[in-house]
Amino acid sequence: MKPLLILMTILTLTTGALAQQGQLIGKVTDSKTGEELVGAAIVVDGTTQGTITDFSGDYILTGLEPGTYTFRCQFISYQPGLKQNITITAGQSTTVNFELLSAEIDLQEVQVVAKAKRESDNMLLMEQKTAVKFSEAIGAQQLSTQGVSDAATAATKMTGITKQQGSKTLNIRGLGDRYNATTLNGLPLPSNHAEYKNIDLELFSTDVIEYVAVEKVYSPNLSGDFAGANINVVSKKFSGDPYLEVGVKTGANTNAMNEDPFYTSDGVGYWGFDNFEQPTSLSRYSFDRNWNPKNTNGAPNTGFSLAGGRTLKAGKTDINLFATASFDNEMSASDLIQRKVNGSNNIRQDLTGNQYDIATQSTGMLNVNLNRGRNNYYLNSLFLNSSTQSVTNLRGFILDLAENGAYVSRQEYERTTMWVNQMLGEQNLSKSLQLNWGIAMNNVSNIIPDRLHYTLDGEDENIKSFTTNDIANTNRYYHELTEDEIAGNLSLDFKFGNSLNQGDYRGKLSVGATAKQKERDFIATQFNHKINSNASILVTDVDSYLNETNRAAGNFDLRTLSTAIISSTYTGEQQIIGGFAAAEYQLTRKLSTLMGVRYEQVYQKITYNTTLSKGSNDFIESNLLPALTLKYTLTDKSNLRLAAGNTYTLPQFKESAPFLFEGITDATVGNPYLKPSKDFNAEIKWEHFPNPGELVSLALFGKYIQDPINKFVKASASNDFTYANTGDQAEIAGIEIELKKELFNHATPGGSRKLSLATNATLMHTSQSLDKNKILKETKNTVSVNFNKESEVLQGASPIIGNANLSYRQSWKDDQRTFTTSLVYGYVSESLALIGYSGLGNQVDQSLQTLDLIIKSSFNKLDLSLAAKNLLNPDVEKIQENSTQNFLVKSGSKGIKLSLSLSYTF
Repeated sequence: MKPLLILMTILTLTTGALAQQGQLIGKVTDSKTGEELVGAAIVVDGTTQGTITDFSGDYILTGLEPGTYTFRCQFISYQPGLKQNITITAGQSTTVNFELLSAEIDLQEVQVVAKAKRESDNMLLMEQKTAVKFSEAIGAQQLSTQGVSDAATAATKMTGITKQQGSKTLNIRGLGDRYNATTLNGLPLPSNHAEYKNIDLELFSTDVIEYVAVEKVYSPNLSGDFAGANINVVSKKFSGDPYLEVGVKTGANTNAMNEDPFYTSDGVGYWGFDNFEQPTSLSRYSFDRNWNPKNTNGAPNTGFSLAGGRTLKAGKTDINLFATASFDNEMSASDLIQRKVNGSNNIRQDLTGNQYDIATQSTGMLNVNLNRGRNNYYLNSLFLNSSTQSVTNLRGFILDLAENGAYVSRQEYERTTMWVNQMLGEQNLSKSLQLNWGIAMNNVSNIIPDRLHYTLDGEDENIKSFTTNDIANTNRYYHELTEDEIAGNLSLDFKFGNSLNQGDYRGKLSVGATAKQKERDFIATQFNHKINSNASILVTDVDSYLNETNRAAGNFDLRTLSTAIISSTYTGEQQIIGGFAAAEYQLTRKLSTLMGVRYEQVYQKITYNTTLSKGSNDFIESNLLPALTLKYTLTDKSNLRLAAGNTYTLPQFKESAPFLFEGITDATVGNPYLKPSKDFNAEIKWEHFPNPGELVSLALFGKYIQDPINKFVKASASNDFTYANTGDQAEIAGIEIELKKELFNHATPGGSRKLSLATNATLMHTSQSLDKNKILKETKNTVSVNFNKESEVLQGASPIIGNANLSYRQSWKDDQRTFTTSLVYGYVSESLALIGYSGLGNQVDQSLQTLDLIIKSSFNKLDLSLAAKNLLNPDVEKIQENSTQNFLVKSGSKGIKLSLSLSYTF
């Protein structure tokens, strides 16, 4: 009931403010030809209150208080139109038509301005309304209003998308990381992490985003390796007047503010560009940094940004330049609970404590657009560097290891550096023929240099000794992942026939080809410490014992896989070559279709040499992927859509490599016998666009997956986690509802007042079969499991997902001063995190609610922003549901994040 009460409260806030107003209606046309002009802007002169024309050239401007106004109409390549002394009467509609005169403006300028407008919600909804294929998008304007700082959070504002708990990946319509795909400007992006298929979209700050588009329905131009959605981040392109914007930011996390001392890792600097080299010999203790953490305090978060753009002329070519650079440093902390419980309800590990985190994000982007009238060329170069450092200290009990008074400490520093370089072209070969192409060269480096982990035991609170029954209880770990990716897209579009309505063609034939080659190298080395002569130490002063003097004295030895330094490695190679053909055609004035087929050949190979095994595994898959979309125009403002198609899902390198990834209370190992899944998708959707910028939609969707891949607990003494094709099929059925509504929009002297609501909800039912005999057979008896049930819900799928955003905006002084406040609410119900076995129950992520408050104010060229995020500050909990009792196995909180930003535009 709690999330429903919050939603009802938000809706209640919108009532009582509506008074009787009048409205302006009319049509905008070309004065010479009489042609209706689509997307023309009609505003109350001197304010930002306005609307745009629909695809019949009609408009409705509501929320006008009684009085006399001047209205302005503007459209690209036309002279502005003014209508003065127009009287608005309460409760009545006043009709005003605009007939605009053509202006002498170069076509290339028109193209640039039109693209820039795609940052606005109105323009993106207009594109959604007219397009035949299914697509949703959220633009930079809405992201700014909601205080969204990155692409991952932007995606979660759309229906059916949530962040996967415990990772930085997204879950879309019940399908997690392996089922989704991410692209930048339509070209693929590599992963930045050894554990995941997709890049962490939190790396993309809104400074570099024009809009984020999500395609949940397959179309032939997309790669076939997805079943949930393809998320496309479109980078900003410059247009308009030259500018330079400088910004600074500060803030704090409430959890970090309460920690004194606040622990940080030794050797890690402020900027997050550090690296530490591992020893080249086991005969000397020569590491770059100390075990002992540093004591500090929860200092304020800091950040700065610089962005600018301008247009240069070179003959008939416009060179549009846009560049941005930013840096953020954020501190946070959390109280932790971590437990491990077996199927007999015996607690094997019971640890509580604290985690201290510092994250940095450095971003730089250069975008160059060469506009030569009919042709556009783009060069995008994006640099990203992110780092996270954490110090985790836990106390409690570990069965058979530290039963008197366990103390577990882990210090981890992880850094990811990424270069993305793209060249794209849009060439109009003739009036009806267009060539689009793109090439990307991407490189990623992900390192964990010198992760420190030790386990102590002893009855004294602060003086303890090392545990010695396993040399891995005290270790230093290094890994490096490098991934190089080359990708290219090429398509040719041929438009033909006269449109039956307001479009510029009746049909379009598209043919194209795509190619991607990815190579990943992963190497990891763990330096275990074999304690030969134990001694009592202060829990925060491990350096007093683990040093060269004690190693030389024989008190401990360094070990890897043997007495020499030997690393665990795997190498992954993937090649995907595809071609497609598609036809878009208006069958009647109301019915349009998009049909096509894609052929893809996939080669994937992984070679590994780890502590568990040595070998290789490869496969070649050929897939023929048909797709069909139908769009029926019910009225000028509503559509009915139907789509169906099939795709596939590849196992990921990390899931296939038999490498042991160890957490504090769990460990995960890959399975080389994984095989791809086959996916079948269908959707029907009704959408209604009452006014420009408004939307009401209802969608029903279903998915069927053959040989789904899941993560589960192996039937073994160690209870490690692994992956397998756990059954023959999985099914998903769901409903999505979305509403975008302008509740009121009032003109005031020299300004306006506007209240708007955006909300969406997804309800899902999922099911999958579980077959232990299938797993045994396909893994050649190497993976044993004893599932509790023969069927289960889908992993990561939340039955209920909801978002709501209530936003108020007011402007003064002819829009030179503005004030905007937004209340943003999100709800995600519980979801299956891990499939258990026998008496060991499933692990389930509990439901979460979030509430953010964003306040923005603009004074001429000065912008001020205040944000309070995660105001509810819920505990993030994971429950293990044993057959007779539930156990809390993981818990933590993120704290309330407060920030203050200031920027000035020159």
